[in-house]
Amino acid sequence: MNPVDLELVKLKRQWQKVVSKSEDQPMLICIGEKHETDLFDGFIKSKLSDDEDDVFLLHYQEFNGMDSFGQTLWDEWKEYYEILAKSEGSMPAWDLSVPDQKLKTDAYKAFYPLLELKKNFPGIQDSRIYLYIAPVRISDIGELSHWVKEWCEICEKSGNKDIKLVWTEHHTYKTLPQNSSAYSFRVDVDIHQLMQNTAAHTNRKKNSADTDFQQQILIASNHLSKGRFREAEHALKTAVKLAKEQKNKQGEISAYFMLIQAYVADKRKDRAEDTYRILFEEVEPNSPLEVQMQMNYGSYLLGNSKKTKAEKAFEKAAEGALSIGEHAMAIECYRIIGTLSDTVLTKDKMIRYFEKCLEIARLMEPAAREQSSIRFVASLLFLKYEGDNDKKTALESEMNTYFGNDWRVSVERPKAG
Repeated sequence: MNPVDLELVKLKRQWQKVVSKSEDQPMLICIGEKHETDLFDGFIKSKLSDDEDDVFLLHYQEFNGMDSFGQTLWDEWKEYYEILAKSEGSMPAWDLSVPDQKLKTDAYKAFYPLLELKKNFPGIQDSRIYLYIAPVRISDIGELSHWVKEWCEICEKSGNKDIKLVWTEHHTYKTLPQNSSAYSFRVDVDIHQLMQNTAAHTNRKKNSADTDFQQQILIASNHLSKGRFREAEHALKTAVKLAKEQKNKQGEISAYFMLIQAYVADKRKDRAEDTYRILFEEVEPNSPLEVQMQMNYGSYLLGNSKKTKAEKAFEKAAEGALSIGEHAMAIECYRIIGTLSDTVLTKDKMIRYFEKCLEIARLMEPAAREQSSIRFVASLLFLKYEGDNDKKTALESEMNTYFGNDWRVSVERPKAG
């Protein structure tokens, strides 16, 4: 059994305990570090392929408002149900019950259909239904909080204890406010032990140069997780030396980047800057890795209030991305530069960079364009054009061609707009 599978087994045992302790709560919240909540996400996905009596519904749709999110979930369920009905033959009608009481959100659309589903199918009448939501984007956290709270209230009033809402939260930076209807539990994964187990599982050779390099990375990770930055620095410099001896360029770059993170965490900005310069000398020119490192450098500079230098870094990253056909990365770089120019005095500059994004999008394959941030850029640009109806009409026509009439995404009105 590989180390990740081992952690999933531990999670399964913990899940069983959580379920038995939370019968009266309509909502379960998994709390942990990002790598821990990511592992829990993987655990929930694994339940789809398990021979389970319970039903797991996973949704990553954007949350675009408290009066439409429930409808989004219901539409997806209904579409799948209708396809299933055509292939299976006679199946009970699945309709949406509208409650008598006045509600503030459409959360009922993501609860009553599940209640109806349990009634219509004897095979799941004794099963639990877990509705796991993890929106990739949240338009309004306040509205999401209202939606979740009302979903829990509806569930509690129904008296049903077999339908649960499932959510994950970072243990420090929480999205939702405290909810008395939720049962919270902490997922605790020893990342250092997991990495050690992984190294042991993937590299059985003892005392090899590669094993020594991995060991130094693991030691550094452990020191970093405990705030021991000087000890991490020593281990990472050893890792760089070993990687150079092995001519392991990828490992060398990774160790340098970790060293930068250690310096940043230790507030040693000069050392971080120096190491970035070394990194750029070592990384392969005109490669995706160089572009990514330039973008990381730009983000680092922004975090240290060096806007002008950050723009230059993103500009260089964009040029490199275009030279190797990494169009999505180039769009992201120009989007960031444009957003940094969102002021009354630099409105034209923002428009210019966003229009560069449009030019790049025209070069992309449809699937790649769909995965890029061009819809966000276009939605903001549409607002920025203000009274220029010719440009707005042309932009809308182009986006309709790419994505259909519902191409717009929710954006804040630009400061200069």
